[in-house]
Amino acid sequence: MMKRKITVLGISILIFIGLSSCDQWLTIQPESQVILKDYWKSQEDVEAVLASCYNGLITNDNIYRMIVWGELRSDNLMIGSNTPDQDMKDILVGKITSSNSYCNWGGFYTVINYCNSVLHYAPQVIDQDVNFTEDHLHRVQSEALTLRALSYFYLLRAFKEVPWIEDPSIDNTQDYARPKDKEQTIIHNIIRDLLKAQKYAITDYGRTDYNKGRITLDAVNSLLADVYLWNQQYDLCAQTCDLVLANKNLKLVKATDMFNSVFYQGNSSESIFELQFNGNSQINHPTQELYGSLNNQGSGQLSLPLTLAYYFDEKGKLTTGAYSPFNYKVSETVTEGIDDIRAFDFCQTNGGVISIFKYAGYDVSKFLDGIYHYSLRSNSSNWIVYRLSDVMLMKAEALVELGGDANETNALTMVNQTYLRSNPTADSLKISNYSGQMAQLVLRERQRELLFEGKRWFDLVRLSRRKGSTNTMNGFANHKKAENSAPLGATVLDAMYMPISKSELDANIHMVQNEFYRETTTVAK
Repeated sequence: MMKRKITVLGISILIFIGLSSCDQWLTIQPESQVILKDYWKSQEDVEAVLASCYNGLITNDNIYRMIVWGELRSDNLMIGSNTPDQDMKDILVGKITSSNSYCNWGGFYTVINYCNSVLHYAPQVIDQDVNFTEDHLHRVQSEALTLRALSYFYLLRAFKEVPWIEDPSIDNTQDYARPKDKEQTIIHNIIRDLLKAQKYAITDYGRTDYNKGRITLDAVNSLLADVYLWNQQYDLCAQTCDLVLANKNLKLVKATDMFNSVFYQGNSSESIFELQFNGNSQINHPTQELYGSLNNQGSGQLSLPLTLAYYFDEKGKLTTGAYSPFNYKVSETVTEGIDDIRAFDFCQTNGGVISIFKYAGYDVSKFLDGIYHYSLRSNSSNWIVYRLSDVMLMKAEALVELGGDANETNALTMVNQTYLRSNPTADSLKISNYSGQMAQLVLRERQRELLFEGKRWFDLVRLSRRKGSTNTMNGFANHKKAENSAPLGATVLDAMYMPISKSELDANIHMVQNEFYRETTTVAK
């Protein structure tokens, strides 16, 4: 019987030094949070503010929200061995109010302001610094447009409607009491900016850390495909995914190396864009605290519900949760993921709790003694925004929605690439076993592959928008609810989004609360 053993390795062994040059670039920042008009004199000034665009995304506030907004309300997460903060606990039990700190969006608007400053002021530097060329300007503009689009895409998926701001903050006299823009206006602007960014995006910086840690053409197209998928533009989504998949330098890491290469070392051959941390001056505290490596402990503040897990119980018996996407019985003769590596690489059993090992760990090795040996990292990992398997499964989802035998066959090809990577001894999934069930298969494979990567809730919201109903979403979310507890998920479509923060409502006379929360929120104007 296979058992598990956890080893904690010291920080001196685990510090990953391969990103030092990229990290040094990311620490360059202008002295003031307000990018003053007279600051823009040289190429170095432009690079400093551009670095701040990236650096703004890796703040604790923003990484926490990428996890909370993208995962917490889904079926993937529940309270772990340690206790998260009260606001996070409230979200987990479906108690979401405008006073919850995770309704604050300021961190993303800080990034947006840096991007707006670059886009507004960088063109004038050409006349002041001969080293700052037109080609250099175009590359900078492409990066800033994409980072701004990414920030707005997070806000769009979390709140549906937010203020779209393009002008930079120059001084405290400007009025930023703006009303929300309509969802389709924001989507239109994001797509407009990404199509512009496509024209000048770098394909290869000539160094791996920049190719994975800065915006490239593949990163632009991955984000654009995601936006098209959200907006139900399935043909354009599939076409844009193909632009990424055409890059032969992007390759799935083989199963035995996946955990160590993709999630510990980072910047792997399948990585497209990931936010860079060095475990020293730049530490990914949210994954440490939520996923389980804080103070070298094997469990974090969040865990995978037992109902979703495929695990060894206290008696050493291999057990499948009632709603697990692993060891999933499709029919009497077909079962998916009997030996799925991801079920054991991404999680670990710890005192009856299924702790999260993805991002929190260093390595998983299966030795001849039949024991899974787990090594925890004592620094922290990069946060992956897009990788190759995500794009493959976006294309699969788009093809299924387009319909037709040829599209479904091609969708299954995409699914099989990620599925067989983690099930190397399994037979290929066959189209004949999924008549009328291809959409469910793609959703299930996305859950298995992208577990804990800030994708699941957004996947369920996208599904609900398509169906015009939250019933399926609620069915998944309720898999983790305690007996006799209130239903989870969202009662209606408008409840899928977060409320506007009370502090924002109090400060902005033009701001209107999101529809679902209006009756329960009192705002003093």
